[in-house]
Amino acid sequence: MKPSHPHFPWSWIIVAAAVTLTAPMPSSASQVVAQVPGNTVVQDASGDLLLVDCNASFPDHPCSLPPGAPLALPNWFDIKTAKITEIGGDRVDLSLALYAPVPAVPPVPFVTYFWQFQDGCFEPSPTDKDGIRVHWDGDIWSANWYVITSCNPRTVVHGDPVSFVFTDDGVMVRVRLADLITRGGAPLEWYAGVRRLPFAHPTFARTVPVDVAPDVVKFNPSPPPILIHPEDPADWEPR
Repeated sequence: MKPSHPHFPWSWIIVAAAVTLTAPMPSSASQVVAQVPGNTVVQDASGDLLLVDCNASFPDHPCSLPPGAPLALPNWFDIKTAKITEIGGDRVDLSLALYAPVPAVPPVPFVTYFWQFQDGCFEPSPTDKDGIRVHWDGDIWSANWYVITSCNPRTVVHGDPVSFVFTDDGVMVRVRLADLITRGGAPLEWYAGVRRLPFAHPTFARTVPVDVAPDVVKFNPSPPPILIHPEDPADWEPR
């Protein structure tokens, strides 16, 4: 069964009327550039952000930015590569390289870099470690595991803290191999993303990431704008 995308569920396609958007063209799709046991690398094009202002008059329409925000974001919201690498000693590094370094103090109240694994919110997770986020809350950075337990209403349960560091061009987390291999030896299906608004928003029911890699879902640039899912998640399996 196709895994559910927790930000754009596989089971629906949304028609979003009366929104302005910036969308990637098909030629800018991301691609898996390395995939061997223990290592998967996804390369993502620059400038392919999903930029749609939320509108309080249409709280159930998909959107990625606060109401009235400019349809532009700094390059530290734009994914260059997403990578999962087994490094030995029961450890795995998950990293995002961006088109600009992450500022120590972002000038916005919310940023999340995340890695989501295959269960999403439609398939019950066999673990309490179903995704990882590195989060800026307007004051401090933190990182933790999470599980999306419901899509309607959206509910997220946050779990144990995760070690993380900022690199010259992005962010990296390090976790135990055993925490990723919880599905009976099946390959880990995953994608990474960046959010400007939380998944579980108090007003807007269908907030979406501003970038994902692979491009599991994107906005169709043809009017009226709709959400489509042109690519599968990437796979990763241990050595």
